[in-house]
Amino acid sequence: MQSSWILIELTVPGSAVDLVCALMAELGCQGTVVEERKLDTFVAPQSDLEPATPYRLKAYFAETENAQILPAEIARTLHQLPDLAALDLQLSGAQAVRIEDWAENWKQHFSCMKIGSRLIVRPSWEAYQPAADEVVIEVDPGMAFGTGTHGTTLLCLEVIAELLERPDPPQSLFDVGTGSGILALGAAALGCRTILANDIDPDACRVARENAEKNGFAESIRISALPLEELDGKFDLVVANILAEENLRLRHELLKHLNPGGWLVLSGILQEKEALVREGFSALPLQAFPTRTQDDWVCLIYRRI
Repeated sequence: MQSSWILIELTVPGSAVDLVCALMAELGCQGTVVEERKLDTFVAPQSDLEPATPYRLKAYFAETENAQILPAEIARTLHQLPDLAALDLQLSGAQAVRIEDWAENWKQHFSCMKIGSRLIVRPSWEAYQPAADEVVIEVDPGMAFGTGTHGTTLLCLEVIAELLERPDPPQSLFDVGTGSGILALGAAALGCRTILANDIDPDACRVARENAEKNGFAESIRISALPLEELDGKFDLVVANILAEENLRLRHELLKHLNPGGWLVLSGILQEKEALVREGFSALPLQAFPTRTQDDWVCLIYRRI
């Protein structure tokens, strides 16, 4: 696992934070901080950002030999959009930062969180005494994101919790783009019996595997770094917390892994891209359910007909 990352800082008005963060993700950004607000895999502005107020945005990229030309490449890409071309984004030069600096900074922003009626997500440094019917998973923030604090992750966790509380809960889960493994952990804690967690990032798989072992789910959660197209099996619940374009690109593969009557949950989708994703999935044999929203993100729920 790499020990240092490349940090690029830029000043962004609140009205443009969501657009800039989405573009940064498409450019390979591994995580973003808006001011002192910590977000995970996908980054959206907090709901209280003032449109005209400038905010300091920190974007983290994997270490590369071309780090010094990265700011110029980012500036060129951002200024190709008319909405951003006239803005003075004030990009900094590339800075190397240690992984420990980033991970430690999260501690002041992440604490215990309750999902649904039973699931508790807690960091290792915070104690929690669960009620009789509650289940607890321990997830520390780190470079493989996914702590439940970001809108996309929270939406997926809430839907998973609801589905597993149904009279006919899903018995198997396919977690596409698992990151830290938090969705798989939450499902396992709530009683899902068979889980496959998939991520093409080897660091994410390592972290997910460590989290599964730490929480006592190493036997029930299988973790794979193979591309989705190379994996076999059908599941009662498929969750893809990935970018809108990736959901679209993989839609037939996602359907292939879904049992008849199974549930498909899609997130990592900005509100302005909901219609695009809905249209792409409209021809598939799926029943659509109402959209869930959190901040500027949406979660789409389908059931295979």
